[in-house]
Amino acid sequence: MLATDKINQFYGGSHTLWDIDLDIQKGGCVCLMGRNGVGKTTLLKVIMGLLPSSSGKVTFDGVDLTGAPPEARARAGIGYVPQGREVFPTLTVEENLRIGAMGRRTGSGIPDRVFKLFPVLKDMLRRRGGDLSGGQQQQLAMGRALALEPKLLILDEPGEGIQPNVVHEIGNVIMQLSKRA
Repeated sequence: MLATDKINQFYGGSHTLWDIDLDIQKGGCVCLMGRNGVGKTTLLKVIMGLLPSSSGKVTFDGVDLTGAPPEARARAGIGYVPQGREVFPTLTVEENLRIGAMGRRTGSGIPDRVFKLFPVLKDMLRRRGGDLSGGQQQQLAMGRALALEPKLLILDEPGEGIQPNVVHEIGNVIMQLSKRA
């Protein structure tokens, strides 16, 4: 489903990613682990087209996405939840979710599945994204990615800076999603 072949990336003169090969099969669940600064977020940003690689190849469902912009990767079916959530703070919850849904090939409504997984979002549709707690923003960021109805969901540190009970809830959602893959 998703493969990287010999991805290399540099920040200035610093060689950050060295010949990274991944092969994630449909239905697979992969966890990148490592201490701070080893390139986990950098790799995810390269996969999403948010950072260029200096060499290598990214393919998804057999299609070469190397050099494709992030929106093409979303249209291909890759949902991305960035580290730090990056919700649109002045837009409402509903507007944030609709932005995610706009990347779908069919329809632009918010799928019911988002509200089944994150019921709190339905209660807060008119609230601005920037007025939510950290845990609610993380649920919104995940809901926005799921509104795309992606074939692949990439989460960058989904539990970072969130209270333990919300981390547990998000973990349960991730388990539900992985069972459906």
